[in-house]
Amino acid sequence: MLTFRAILFYLGLGVISIVASMLLVMTSPIVKRRLRFKFVSYCNRTVLQWMKITCGVSFEITGLHNIPKNQPLVVACNHQGDWETFYLLTMGLPVSTVLKRELLYIPFFGWALAMLNPIAIDRKRKTNALKQLSQQGCERLGAGISVLIFPEGTRCPPGKLGPCTKGAAMLAHQAGVPILPIVQNSGHLSPPHKWLKHAGKVDVRIGKPIIADVTTKEMHAQMVGWMTENLAEIS
Repeated sequence: MLTFRAILFYLGLGVISIVASMLLVMTSPIVKRRLRFKFVSYCNRTVLQWMKITCGVSFEITGLHNIPKNQPLVVACNHQGDWETFYLLTMGLPVSTVLKRELLYIPFFGWALAMLNPIAIDRKRKTNALKQLSQQGCERLGAGISVLIFPEGTRCPPGKLGPCTKGAAMLAHQAGVPILPIVQNSGHLSPPHKWLKHAGKVDVRIGKPIIADVTTKEMHAQMVGWMTENLAEIS
């Protein structure tokens, strides 16, 4: 039964991804960026609803009031699976995601990602990656677009926060914008690199913005401290 539900979910996800990707690619020359973000947000809400119907995965959010209005942010979230990649694009924020460049080569899915102006990093060239994050991240934030970063850099097992890079704090401090820390525990329903999804509830916590009035090191320490403490509480 678990296998059947997962297959049903991924079939629906495939249909949604192909249709949405084709529409994005065809309309991107004439549709403004913010409308493209709204369309993607709607598609991701549809995916989350489909996941609830087919796999029984629901979610509960604490701290929505902590999201500032009309202000670009560096959004930092832990990474456990694919659930959060859908949810984080439904928060009502125009977002440019920091991701590995290889994702843009995936047919349909990658083409659609490219229409959202992500910051596509070559992880094999770490020095250039930091420069790219700094330059393109500041450009996005200056244009009023938030930047989404997974500080762990990869999917990590549920239960505790993996080692975090200072990229989020560095960018936030350089651009003079807050970090919005988020933790979630989707990994206990769908472990990293596993395709089966167990029924249950994902807990999401959104913290208070970390203001860029301290050093990069202090911003990073505050971010990691909050994420570590709150992830432990919901794991």
